[in-house]
Amino acid sequence: MTPRQTTINTVTLTCSTCGSAQFTKLDTNEYRCGHCHAVTLVEDNVAQRLEKILRGMQQPAQPARPGPGALAAIAVTVAAAIAVSVAISLLGSDTRGVPRLPPAPPPIDASLVKLTDVREVQARGRRQLVMIVRNETGRKIEMPRVTASFFQGELSLSSTSGSAPARSLQPGEYAPMTVSVPDQAYTRYDLQVSPPALARGRNNDVAASKVQLVRNDGSYRLVGLLKNNGAQAANSSQVTVMLYGGDGRLIGIGNGYGAASPLAPGALTAFDARCEMLADGAVASYDYMVQSEG
Repeated sequence: MTPRQTTINTVTLTCSTCGSAQFTKLDTNEYRCGHCHAVTLVEDNVAQRLEKILRGMQQPAQPARPGPGALAAIAVTVAAAIAVSVAISLLGSDTRGVPRLPPAPPPIDASLVKLTDVREVQARGRRQLVMIVRNETGRKIEMPRVTASFFQGELSLSSTSGSAPARSLQPGEYAPMTVSVPDQAYTRYDLQVSPPALARGRNNDVAASKVQLVRNDGSYRLVGLLKNNGAQAANSSQVTVMLYGGDGRLIGIGNGYGAASPLAPGALTAFDARCEMLADGAVASYDYMVQSEG
């Protein structure tokens, strides 16, 4: 196709033939319309203006710069991605040489705390449940919490927690416990042992000697000496007493402490454990337990 000759509108810089503003430079001051392909020669000042327009059209557009808010959002996104990557790498990395916490010990089975010789007793106008708590867990435990719930038929009356003189129980040890009985008449009760906690105190080697059960004015007391056979001072040396009747049932309990605390290694101190009678009757035998923890 032979290019047509035309002119350029020097005011609007558009093709006078078709009105297009798209031009291609062919030579000095010579341009071709990009729409109708008409060719024209222009004066120098018009050529300069066309050159500026053509340079602006050919220059690639600059991308818009993000504002401060957009920059902050980008920074947060990048930081989150880095944090996730670091976490994943740490989880998957070799942790040798990093100290690990020891695993938590398994919970102690409360059913291994046995309640035996449970019965209701009455002394000095007060009714109580009395029982023996035996530790068959195989581990040293704090004295467990025992709760008695009382009922009258299907009606729930009240719940009471037990009281025990001993602080802890070694495997195989046993100690007395009493639970108050409500004033209302009840038809049954349920005993619930809470999951026992491990006792972490250090046991001191404290033993009793010259032990005697004495009776003054109708009251029983267990007296004697405590000796620290260990290499360290012993704190809070305690003696728990159990009194039994002729039928072998528990009829009295007592609790006392060594006079000296702390008790130096090799040292002796006296103890005096006063007993409370839980039922009427003569004492046929007694038992006691010495506890001392650092």
